[in-house]
Amino acid sequence: MDTEQPKVAWALEGYSKADELLRTEFLMSREQVLALREVVKPDADDPRMLLCYRVPLEAWPAVDAILQCGPPDPALDYVTSACSAEAARC
Repeated sequence: MDTEQPKVAWALEGYSKADELLRTEFLMSREQVLALREVVKPDADDPRMLLCYRVPLEAWPAVDAILQCGPPDPALDYVTSACSAEAARC
């Protein structure tokens, strides 16, 4: 087992603008996160994108090219998230 690999799972999450409930979740691979951080810039001290970052709709063409997640739902706000890979979901 490679102990250098992070034990992290990343996701693109969509929350309802009306009630702020999680409506959709798209799991991301480490490679997708590496590409996505060129579009959604993480803080300088967070290169692994462990914090949540807002994903603006104007960046969606690049996001979809990386994740192939389809068009965004305008009723949702999108953020990146990270959690322990041992957890069932982020």
